Amino acid sequence: MKLKLLFWLLLVGNVVLFGLPRGYFGASATERREPQRLTEQLHPELLSVLPANSEKLASQLRAQPAPGAPASAEGAPAAAPAAAATPAASDPAAAAQATSAGPATPATPATTAPQVAAVTPSCTEVGNFTAADARRFSAQLASLNLGDKVVQKLTQDVTSHMVYIPPQDGREGADRRIAELRRLGIGDFYVIPDSFPNPALRSGVSLGIFRTEEAAKAYVSQLISRGVRSARIIARRSGAGKQVFQLRDLTPEARSALDNIKSAFPDQEIRGCSA
Repeated sequence: MKLKLLFWLLLVGNVVLFGLPRGYFGASATERREPQRLTEQLHPELLSVLPANSEKLASQLRAQPAPGAPASAEGAPAAAPAAAATPAASDPAAAAQATSAGPATPATPATTAPQVAAVTPSCTEVGNFTAADARRFSAQLASLNLGDKVVQKLTQDVTSHMVYIPPQDGREGADRRIAELRRLGIGDFYVIPDSFPNPALRSGVSLGIFRTEEAAKAYVSQLISRGVRSARIIARRSGAGKQVFQLRDLTPEARSALDNIKSAFPDQEIRGCSA
């Protein structure tokens, strides 16, 4: 059995070896080497093997026309990318004109300076008047018939700043705060009496009076470092106040009349204010 199988394998192998060179199973070995294609090549002399870094040489070879290739009317190669990239070079007159004219600049539209209209402040403040001057100014101002556009206010100058603990639970609350201050080693204080002009501060605990707000803030920082965290600052104002007048939404005519009235009070200042 094995001999028969070996016989048939040898027979098939001989048939294949016999028919393969003769093309019985497709192209012959001679045709696979394609010797006839060497005779069919066009211009094999133009083929050249260049190294990888010969880009300049390759560009020169591409620029050379092939034998028999058609030339342009001027005798230049049919494909001239350099000439196409610079159309002005084909026209010397145009190139000279473009060079003398210089680079083109876009036209810049003329700009005009914006006109700024004069804006009258919506709120004008005049003062500080004494009581007598305020009465005279108010009498002259009444001739303008401004109605509710005029507001008269009393202002007071800040004379000092007080560091205090706000009142809570009346006198009993003040006593508790005094005990706490003594426990923290703070002895410079006094209880604000019930006769104090500002009722919101009565039974509060004053911790000191300072001329400037910066000094009052510095003392509050010291109190916080010692454990007192409820201290506040309030500005103290002079008893004799000054009068100011605020006038809103004046027309140009009313503003001109106001300037005339104010000229009789040269010591007073006229200024803008928040409406």
